[in-house]
Amino acid sequence: MDVSSSTSPLGALDALSEATGVAFPNLSAARARTAQRLYALRGRLQAAPPTSLLADQGERHSIVLFGSWGRSELTGSSDDDWALVADGAPPQEGERDHLLAWVGDAVGGGTAAPGAQGLFGTVVSAESLAAHIGLEGDSNRNLTRRILLLLESVPATGADVHARAIRRVLDAYLHPSADGGDHKPPRFLLNDLVRYWRTIAVDFEGKHRASGHEDPNWVMRNAKLRLSRKMLFAGGLVPVLLCRELTANAHAAFLAAQFAAPPTDRLAAAYLSSEAGGIRDTGARTLAAYDRWVGLLADPDARREIRGLRRETREHSAAWREVRELGAQFEAGLLALLFGTELAPVSQQYLVF
Repeated sequence: MDVSSSTSPLGALDALSEATGVAFPNLSAARARTAQRLYALRGRLQAAPPTSLLADQGERHSIVLFGSWGRSELTGSSDDDWALVADGAPPQEGERDHLLAWVGDAVGGGTAAPGAQGLFGTVVSAESLAAHIGLEGDSNRNLTRRILLLLESVPATGADVHARAIRRVLDAYLHPSADGGDHKPPRFLLNDLVRYWRTIAVDFEGKHRASGHEDPNWVMRNAKLRLSRKMLFAGGLVPVLLCRELTANAHAAFLAAQFAAPPTDRLAAAYLSSEAGGIRDTGARTLAAYDRWVGLLADPDARREIRGLRRETREHSAAWREVRELGAQFEAGLLALLFGTELAPVSQQYLVF
């Protein structure tokens, strides 16, 4: 594959569409919606920030949005998952509570507000994310925040702080003592990505068992595991494997540029850069399946139907059968990229052991 340490994948989805003649209307609409809402949100946040924190905000704090915001896939029902990422010492308790309340009012609320689990809607220390990788200090919550910061986050304020936080985490993964050397994927980061993906899968079953096998959100969470969560994982996995084409000192810049683009652009760029026969068309079909999934999420009736299903009743739903087929198409296309292109040797060597 033609990989450059300085090339951004931004725009690759449009380039893949042009090269193959396959349109991605739902992803295009979601990107436009995300850009419009992000522009409006930034205006609200900049209009009247708390005066006591005005000086600090641009230097030490970044209001960061995750999930559909970070993937540029907003629909009318997307959650507003956000956190205040602190570069350096987090604000004192009084300032912290004041700022969090202000952000919560500005970003939104209601059913789109961050959940009660404490993962979002709070202060996150970039130093802690980078300092506690593995071992007892690395909770599931810390792992999740760290990986989501890398793979699907976007700053609403403090873009420089957000960029420094990402670089701080990357440097922790890419420290010379953590990896082998040139022309190898950074295994410390690779293993943590795989760990996070497996954690998602294990927690999915754990939540089901904890609910007494009567989880009302099982079908939607299963659908997201097949598609949105798999996009998150693949959008991080492929760039890390592509580091095999670069010397170790180019990894950080390459990954920072990759992670600054939506994961659909990262995958589209990989399909475009491969010389494997027919892989561009495979990539177009793969991302068309994902595009259709985003369309289902944007359709209130389809989303309502999926949310109303239970594990025992899902097979009677046309929407569920479509989700299952889209998930199969998406996975097949990802496997073709990983094991049917120039990525195959590195995938075979590093993804198992």
